[in-house]
Amino acid sequence: MRYRIKQFYWAITSNLKEVDSNIISKYLNKEEKEAFNKLKTSEKHHCVRVCNDAINMAREDNNINEKKLAKIALLHDVGKCGSPLNVFEKSIMVLLDRFTKGKLRNYTHLKKVDTYYNHPLKSAKILKKISSYDDEFLEAVARHHEKSYTEKNKYLEIIKKCDNMN
Repeated sequence: MRYRIKQFYWAITSNLKEVDSNIISKYLNKEEKEAFNKLKTSEKHHCVRVCNDAINMAREDNNINEKKLAKIALLHDVGKCGSPLNVFEKSIMVLLDRFTKGKLRNYTHLKKVDTYYNHPLKSAKILKKISSYDDEFLEAVARHHEKSYTEKNKYLEIIKKCDNMN
């Protein structure tokens, strides 16, 4: 619960800070930046925090491609662009999801509910149009909110952990 309060605080104060353009320029190409820049400022900050944490978490693992991981982290939420949630709507969605034990998912005909639940798949779909990312990359984006998964995808594991922390 404490991390949700922290997320709420970050979202409210994010418009008061500049997004770290250095990290964006370091890892994203022109088309990726265009997709990233369609995100709300609070979502951009969130993605940058996820990126920084992911890079730090993976620093000891020589089997992780830092640039690939950074791209996944920065672009994992681009599917939120179509119908972005403000901080209050997102808070309500989180609470409703918890109280309804996921039954809110039955209302994805509503744009905001659809964005909340389906932005990972929408993100992967958007990214497929930008470039030919490998399956591991797209899986990490498309499944970053799934509670369980069986395949071993180190990128997915790292992004899930860092996304949940931020």
